[in-house]
Amino acid sequence: MLLDKAALVEQFLAAGDIERAERADAELPDRIDPSEHAQVLRDLGIDPGLLLTSSANLEDQHPDDPAPA
Repeated sequence: MLLDKAALVEQFLAAGDIERAERADAELPDRIDPSEHAQVLRDLGIDPGLLLTSSANLEDQHPDDPAPA
């Protein structure tokens, strides 16, 4: 499952964590694969496994992705 970086950055900003928001924005691609980007997520203080299970709080569809059939 790919996650939208903008949603993650927004969560950091909502928590007042500007530094981590800026790092996430700079170090992660627009579409985050928690398995592929696990180390960067850990460096940001995020458990990639928990991110997958709590992804209901993040967008799981990119606005440009086609709608499921």
